[in-house]
Amino acid sequence: MNRDIVVIDSGVNPAHSHVQGVSGGHGYQLNSKGQIKKTRDYMDEIGHGTAICGIIKQKAPSVDLYVIKIFHQDLNASALVLMEAMQWAIHSRFKIIHLSLGVENERIARDLKPLCQSAHDQNILILASAKGPEHRVYPAFFQTVMGVYWNHDCSKDDLVFHPGASVEFGAHGRPRTIPGMSLEQNFCGNSFAVAHVTARAAQWVKRYPDKEVSWIKAQLVKEAKNNIERIIP
Repeated sequence: MNRDIVVIDSGVNPAHSHVQGVSGGHGYQLNSKGQIKKTRDYMDEIGHGTAICGIIKQKAPSVDLYVIKIFHQDLNASALVLMEAMQWAIHSRFKIIHLSLGVENERIARDLKPLCQSAHDQNILILASAKGPEHRVYPAFFQTVMGVYWNHDCSKDDLVFHPGASVEFGAHGRPRTIPGMSLEQNFCGNSFAVAHVTARAAQWVKRYPDKEVSWIKAQLVKEAKNNIERIIP
């Protein structure tokens, strides 16, 4: 199993034309006793994770994707399940952990922080979603994580950088178009902005696998279409 990117989301439909296969996957969910159960199920029931993977594969077709399913009937999951998935991904030494999600609960944030620090110390890049440059959502708000939000001025190939902001990157917030489906019917949001940046980062990681996370970030800053001063909420 190649360890390029792990996408922690709602799973994936690997047969979808925008994805065309993944290297593997598994799922986590809580049983009736509140215990975490690992399963072989990573089939997407919502479509969200498939759309995320589709963006990444379009821009970085050579990368290998592994998916962990934590969302089932809707886009809600236990913090315990999220942390279990992150622990597994960090232990498995994936190069990039993609999280199109976030929590605002400060207590949960305190539990997430050492996980993100551990990943950073092992040169594992975590990307996560937020609503704006100063949105206090975790793990995007952590300095050890690359936070991304939907900048509505960005087209699908644009990237903006906010020096000094807690969430430094903004990108396009829509997935790939689906024939016969209007933009209004398709997904959109901060989740998909992260995927556009994950794909960019993956291209650099694939070409330069031994480079530090800070170097990858520096390349993304160079790619940003402009530099914007810190935004004060």
